[in-house]
Amino acid sequence: MGTGYTIAEIVVYPVKGCRGVSVPSAAISFTEINAPGMKALNVPLRKCPSTGKARQGERGHIVDVGMPTLKGVYEGQGVDEGPEAAAWFTQYLDIPARLVRFDPTATKENRQAEDAPEGYVTGFVNTGQFLFASEASLDKVNSYFTTAPFPMNRFRPNIVVRGPPSFEEDKWRQFTIEHMGTHLNFSYVMNRGMCKVPTINQDKPDLENVEPNKTMFTFRSGPHVGLEFEKVKKVYFGSYFVCDSTISTASNSKPHVIDVGDNLNVITTKHDDVSVNHASPKSGSLESNMDLCGPRPVELMY
Repeated sequence: MGTGYTIAEIVVYPVKGCRGVSVPSAAISFTEINAPGMKALNVPLRKCPSTGKARQGERGHIVDVGMPTLKGVYEGQGVDEGPEAAAWFTQYLDIPARLVRFDPTATKENRQAEDAPEGYVTGFVNTGQFLFASEASLDKVNSYFTTAPFPMNRFRPNIVVRGPPSFEEDKWRQFTIEHMGTHLNFSYVMNRGMCKVPTINQDKPDLENVEPNKTMFTFRSGPHVGLEFEKVKKVYFGSYFVCDSTISTASNSKPHVIDVGDNLNVITTKHDDVSVNHASPKSGSLESNMDLCGPRPVELMY
């Protein structure tokens, strides 16, 4: 079923809500996808579109001063990175902001996103650990427009897949990514309901834009993707997944690695009851019909 599918792009987000960084290789830990030297941050892009223009330097962070823990809008704890970082972001965003790093060792129970399945640590993200989307899905969206095509960065996936038909990722329930003889197992969480962020041009921010969301509502709303009536007002692109293979390494946080060009093999889909290509992952398929309202950020966290 998944023969010929490959990883076309890997994108990490050192600043949650800021511009992503395309990398040839990335580590997948039990909390996130990352690249060497990069840390995860959280900035409200949909409220502060200028953050979409912010880029990370080669070191991947602004400052790390190890301040005491701080309780934020997300349940769980973070580490305040101090006044220098706060001043930098406050000046850049022109709003009061603080820089907060997610620290999974600071609490007895690692933070669980409210829409994420039990047993998976998710850092500051909302739902599943990783957002997957296919190149064909983007091509399909762009086929509805006569203007310049929308880039994939509007939709902010972690992993872009080459090979499957458009929106086939909606149906995946379990798949593996093969890297140097090892197989990482992934399970479905939910379809990704879009907020306003895809309407923001990261090179020229404008909160008045309504596309591609407005047009996508005519072919990618809840009923179009088989979701219940209360989700009719949402538009969907990509799907969230968790990596089952990270559960066994959660205690020591040892990351797995994936590269651009790695093979992706689908095991089960929405309408399958049995495996078709490989043995099933260690844990079963994870499905959820919970609503995704997008991030609830205030100020600045990482």
